[in-house]
Amino acid sequence: MITIGDLLLQALLGALVTVGFGMLFNVPRHTLIRAVIVGTTGHIFRFSLRSIGVSNEVATFLGAFTVGLFGYWNTHQLRIPRAIITVTGIITMVPGIPAYEMIIYFFHGDTLNGLQSVVKAVILAGSIAAGLSLARIITAPEFKV
Repeated sequence: MITIGDLLLQALLGALVTVGFGMLFNVPRHTLIRAVIVGTTGHIFRFSLRSIGVSNEVATFLGAFTVGLFGYWNTHQLRIPRAIITVTGIITMVPGIPAYEMIIYFFHGDTLNGLQSVVKAVILAGSIAAGLSLARIITAPEFKV
């Protein structure tokens, strides 16, 4: 069961990660607030889906899709490249834990668990790419009939 406190904590954490990444890569200040809103929205949506039992892969796909849609809407309004908001907003979904586990497992000679972590990381990265790509296809004018 998700509590308001859980959602607020996740919103704060998602916002901090997005702000940090945006500042690290010099996202313009006038777009940073929108990137934080987009990233936090996608992060909370993914967290909520995971909390109700949706698989990590599907939740990540839908979270990335949300970031892609809201990112398009914001970049369309600001007339800036889509990557400024979507890349900054998607950073909370990057599969860092499986990648870290892979390194640890391989370092300790545990090949089976290392390969399992590689597969998890690749599937999650693919989920992110698929979610952003679908949002791009739906919103791009060159794809509209």
